[in-house]
Amino acid sequence: MADLIEHVYSGAARALRAIPADERADIYVVSFFVYDEQDDRRKPTVTVGFNTEADVAASGAGEESRWNYAFWSQNQLAIICDTDADPAGAELREAWAKQEGLWYELGPDEDAIFNERGEPLAKGFVELLVAVVQRLHQGDVERIFGRPIPVLIHELEYYDEIADQNLAANPPTVVPDGFVRWCRGE
Repeated sequence: MADLIEHVYSGAARALRAIPADERADIYVVSFFVYDEQDDRRKPTVTVGFNTEADVAASGAGEESRWNYAFWSQNQLAIICDTDADPAGAELREAWAKQEGLWYELGPDEDAIFNERGEPLAKGFVELLVAVVQRLHQGDVERIFGRPIPVLIHELEYYDEIADQNLAANPPTVVPDGFVRWCRGE
């Protein structure tokens, strides 16, 4: 697990450091967009990006555009654990899943897409990302952006668990109440 955490952390930190200094002041959120490579539940992947205050203002969609990834610029600073974009990360992801007892082979008539056996693996991957975000907040985020900003672990859908995992990942008071209420549908 330590190898995969280190790999994801290093890739994310490197991506954030590569953001031009003159763009950093307008960034209010870092995105850890989590999805399954080729919809295969055994292959969770994370894309690192960000959104800016200028993007929110330009969208004209108010609070939803602030927190809904669908409205963001969806820049791809790093694609981590993807077989094509990050083959070393993909190998570490599979080794981690096998070591944790989360890996499973598909039967001849079994579909990889939305396979419910992948739920524990997806949950474990998000827990790993929580540890990465916590580590980024041990100095990297403030050093890069000059202030604490939330690093949000999310999917395309938002619900209570998304709010909870981000409250756990980020330091107290860093995740805005507006994001939590929006996830919870309040």
